[in-house]
Amino acid sequence: MRLSVCVLLVTLALCCKQANGLACPSLVTETLQFLDLAPALFRLSLQKFNPPSENVDAKLKVKECTDQMSASDRNQIKIVLGEILLKKCTL
Repeated sequence: MRLSVCVLLVTLALCCKQANGLACPSLVTETLQFLDLAPALFRLSLQKFNPPSENVDAKLKVKECTDQMSASDRNQIKIVLGEILLKKCTL
């Protein structure tokens, strides 16, 4: 099995186009909503991706932890994410 994984990775590296490194706008929106929205609203916002319910439940469990952070800590995370995304988009 190890060899098949190596062969797959080499094949992907040789045959696939290089990614541009820009963040998908849906990912950016979802990440910011993860930090800002109430759990019920966040669950609704995830439905546009049509995820399995166990994935949504797992994401909401993680959200319970981040919701316990102070608002200033969450804002600092949003600032850092914004800086990272802006740097990627301007390169």
